[in-house]
Amino acid sequence: MSGTTTRTLGTVISQARTLLQDVTPTVNGLYRYTDQDLVDNFNGAMVEARKIRPDLFLQYGLRTPLPLFTTSNMTDGTLFPLDEQYFTCFVWYVVGRAELREDTFSNDSRAVSLMNKFVSAMLETKA
Repeated sequence: MSGTTTRTLGTVISQARTLLQDVTPTVNGLYRYTDQDLVDNFNGAMVEARKIRPDLFLQYGLRTPLPLFTTSNMTDGTLFPLDEQYFTCFVWYVVGRAELREDTFSNDSRAVSLMNKFVSAMLETKA
């Protein structure tokens, strides 16, 4: 792959929407999952990741609150806050947590699978 891609909070949410098949607003102009819901899921991923891999959060401090991202961070170029190797893990978590919501489009087994992939990938060691 040539060139570089900037990994931002906005691209996490965009890729999550693609996996959720929620890239086009419904007839009333709304998405099935609000930006706020997906950003809240991202914030949840940060908490879970720190629980699983506290070493990745030394830059923030282990006893200080994590940054709380908002929907404005989706468009202001806020960079993905961890090493890019964990980017896809966060997309999986955002999608999995969104699909845990009870609605006609959700698939609980897919949601659980994605959440488990997040945990497994966070625990995987790279050589």
